[in-house]
Amino acid sequence: MQQLTLSQTIENVQDLIDSGNGDPGRLYHILECLKNNRSLYHSDQKYLEKKLDSLITLEEKEQPSGESDVLPKIQELINTGNGDPGRLQHIYDMISNNKTLYHSDISYLESKLNEPVPPKPQETVAIVEPKQTETVTVTEPKQKEFVPPPPKPAPETRPSSKGTMPKGWNSLPDSAEVEKISKDIRSEEEKIEKQKLISSEIDAHRSKLTQLMSHRKEYEQKVTQEKATLEAQIKEERLKIESQTKLSEEIITQKEELDKVKKERAKIIKNINAEKTKISKELAQQKRQLVQAQLEQEKIEKQVETEQTLLAKMIEEQKSRLLEQASIANEIKSKQADLEKTKKDYEFIVSQVNKEKAKFAESEKLKNLIKSQESDLIKAKEERLNLINTISKEKELITKKANEEKERLKSQENLAKQLKKEEKNYESLKKKREKTEQQIKLKNQKLKEKQQKLKKQIAAKDKKLKSLGTKSSTKKPTKKPSKKTTKKKTTKKITLKKKSS
Repeated sequence: MQQLTLSQTIENVQDLIDSGNGDPGRLYHILECLKNNRSLYHSDQKYLEKKLDSLITLEEKEQPSGESDVLPKIQELINTGNGDPGRLQHIYDMISNNKTLYHSDISYLESKLNEPVPPKPQETVAIVEPKQTETVTVTEPKQKEFVPPPPKPAPETRPSSKGTMPKGWNSLPDSAEVEKISKDIRSEEEKIEKQKLISSEIDAHRSKLTQLMSHRKEYEQKVTQEKATLEAQIKEERLKIESQTKLSEEIITQKEELDKVKKERAKIIKNINAEKTKISKELAQQKRQLVQAQLEQEKIEKQVETEQTLLAKMIEEQKSRLLEQASIANEIKSKQADLEKTKKDYEFIVSQVNKEKAKFAESEKLKNLIKSQESDLIKAKEERLNLINTISKEKELITKKANEEKERLKSQENLAKQLKKEEKNYESLKKKREKTEQQIKLKNQKLKEKQQKLKKQIAAKDKKLKSLGTKSSTKKPTKKPSKKTTKKKTTKKITLKKKSS
């Protein structure tokens, strides 16, 4: 596995946060610890190594060449519990801060390491009381005070007397004893000086203990403060995680709303397509009906033209026959007036047919409008597809896109309102078409009634003509009507019956 430095690990953690790979709250906490050169928890270090698939080596401060070998050994002694941890931590801090050690600390360290400690160039064997500012958690144990042994009793000296000496007195042993006593006095003085030095050391150690106790209390206060800050940071991280979970839940709900909107949009499109098919079918039926009406109108026009030609022929024949009879000519004039009335009625019918054609042209215009609206709907579909593609590409900005989708939903609601308006317009057009069909039916009925009236009038006029013919035959012999004229009359009757049917 590859080993990463501190700067590389910081960059990789930032990349993990940007890509969203892992727990963002935990990664932010790890990144802050790395940036502030704080030690990581063992679980966090393992988590980071799993994410990066590589080992992490945190950069340490450069140490002096003479002390680089001693400091890790002292750290091993503290970790293994071999010795007094408070004293070892104090020695470690003194060496790391390039401060002089006491002779007793050096001897203690050498006894623990079983090797000599290299002294510093400024270090001296003399005992010095240094001013300390570092903080140590564990207090140094008190050293046992050295109790000096009781002074030996001085040998008894016999009082010197002037004059004669007592029996058995030797001068030489007295001088030897005096020398021994002086030597003992000197040794006792040296011991007293040593005890004074030891007492001064003990006083120094006591002052040092008081300082260490005060530093320990300060360190404990700092530790409590750091604990409080860490607990506050943990609470903040938990709140952030809760907010992130809420955001993820909101994103899921927004996705569900988007799916529902898509389904509703698909249903609306299906309904629109069904309505389009219905409209197209109804328009085709209307076209067929209009074509049939046009064909019927053309047939009626042809029949009216044939009848007009036949009537003109009949009038010419009757004129040739009734030149002699003035009464017959007056009746023919009245028939002509009736024919003019029929022409006026026919022109009125033609004008109504033209109006119906104009209405049909308007319906074609409405068809064109519907086609244009269909093309607009297709464009809107394409735009929606493009928007969906952009949404799939920008997953990280779902919140913003959700707001945009809401705005689009509003636009879709506007489109739905427009579609409802179009449906209303379509229903109004349906009603108008039904009204026009009813009008056409009424007009057809009126035409049929007029045709029946014309048939009746023609039959009455034929009867009158026949009666007039019989009267004229009594007065003058008249020519018999030819077979052609009788055939024409029969054909007229047959066509009128077909029309009425």
